Amino acid sequence: MQILVAISFLIAGYEDVKERLVSDLVWIPALVGVVFGLYYLRSELLVLVVPIALIGAIALGAAWYGFVGEADGIAFVLVIAGIAPLGLVPGMLEVFIGVLVALGVHVTYLYLRGMVGKPRVIPIAQFRKEANWIPRALIVGGERKDVVKDVNISRESIDAVTDETATVEVQYGVPTVAYIAAGYVAYVVFLAIFQSGALFSLP
Repeated sequence: MQILVAISFLIAGYEDVKERLVSDLVWIPALVGVVFGLYYLRSELLVLVVPIALIGAIALGAAWYGFVGEADGIAFVLVIAGIAPLGLVPGMLEVFIGVLVALGVHVTYLYLRGMVGKPRVIPIAQFRKEANWIPRALIVGGERKDVVKDVNISRESIDAVTDETATVEVQYGVPTVAYIAAGYVAYVVFLAIFQSGALFSLP
């Protein structure tokens, strides 16, 4: 189960870093693993489903209202589903540490390069070419107009602009799914090294 979830996270993390877009298809191995795992542990189904449903509702609600990307919401749910059978609290701690390390290293690198920490204005052609920017405002003829804050549709609103002289006020869009993927894969590696019996005893 955990290995199938990890496979999905590896692919999703790569797509997130490269394109900032994650195909829904990459989650198929994880979903297969979770469904099979819940069936295998059906005697504990209620105990497992409650935290998955609770975190799932929060994460998907945040995605619905545009606070996080849709792939981010799915990733949060699958992390909970992937760690719940072997202990929710210790698993969450191990994943969280992995996420913090990945986040800290990457954001430090971005800060040293001047990519984060201050607003940037870039030509609309550059914005369209580079997927790692989140738009905050559109500037046309010196007039600044805020864009919608929903991260799932804000980019589409800029793509619809036809004035090629426009510029876009942006912030760097960190690859959240990639950070979560790093944390989850680190968790699975930890299990393989120190708790291999528990890891391979599950489907």
